[in-house]
This record gives sequence, structure tokens and C-alpha cells, in this order.
Amino acid sequence: MGTKTALHAVRAIAIGAGLLLAPLAMAAGRAPTAKECAAHPTDTAQKGGCIVINRALGNCMACHVIAGTTMDGNVGPALRDLRTQFPNKQALFEQIYDPTMNDPHTAMPPFGKDHILTKTQIREVVDFLWTL
Repeated sequence: MGTKTALHAVRAIAIGAGLLLAPLAMAAGRAPTAKECAAHPTDTAQKGGCIVINRALGNCMACHVIAGTTMDGNVGPALRDLRTQFPNKQALFEQIYDPTMNDPHTAMPPFGKDHILTKTQIREVVDFLWTL
């Protein structure tokens, strides 16, 4: 194989790998865009990000600062570095499911207890938040 052919092969592999990993890269570190959500992602974390930015579902940016959103709320803490604030995903799930268990006077709605989101949707949100 010539040098030129080898370079083309390496480039094709790199492009292919980039396309395969693109959904993961989109979800990592920031909320997905409306366009990314309109593409009906299958990646769990990205689906969770789409719930977070959906005003009819999570609407999390109404109260929280979230990387990748333009509407920054100031009622709750910024949603970043959650791995340092929660020991594991289950603890974060429980906080979203029913935050009144930790703080009876919280402004955060109990998304699971009040049937705002399903347990599956909360797990997807947790997977997304874990990327921030």
C-alpha cells in the first residue's frame, strides 16, 4: 500500500470513528440543541438532555444554569460537576425523583413522586446530568 493510499485509509477510519462517536460527544458537557433532539437520539444521555431542555417535560433551565442552554435560571444551583456533589447516580435519581426527602421546603418539584416524569425519563436525565 502506498503512502497516499495509507493516508486515505487512516483518514476514512478517523472520519468513520468520529461519526460513530458524534452522539456521545454532543451530549458530553452541554445540553443538546433543539435540532439534535429533533433527530430523535437513541443515546440515553442525549435523550435525557432533550428532556432537560423540553419546556413541557423537565424545563430544568428555568431554574438552573446548564451548559449549552440560553435560558439560565437562578432559583437552583448550576448543574455542573454533579459527580462531585452526588456519590452515585442513584443518589442523583432520588434527588430528582423526590427532592423533598432531603429538603421539605425545596422549590424543586418532585418530578417522580408527582408523576411529572417517568422513572425511565428520570434515569435518562441522570445519565445526561452525569456528563456535565
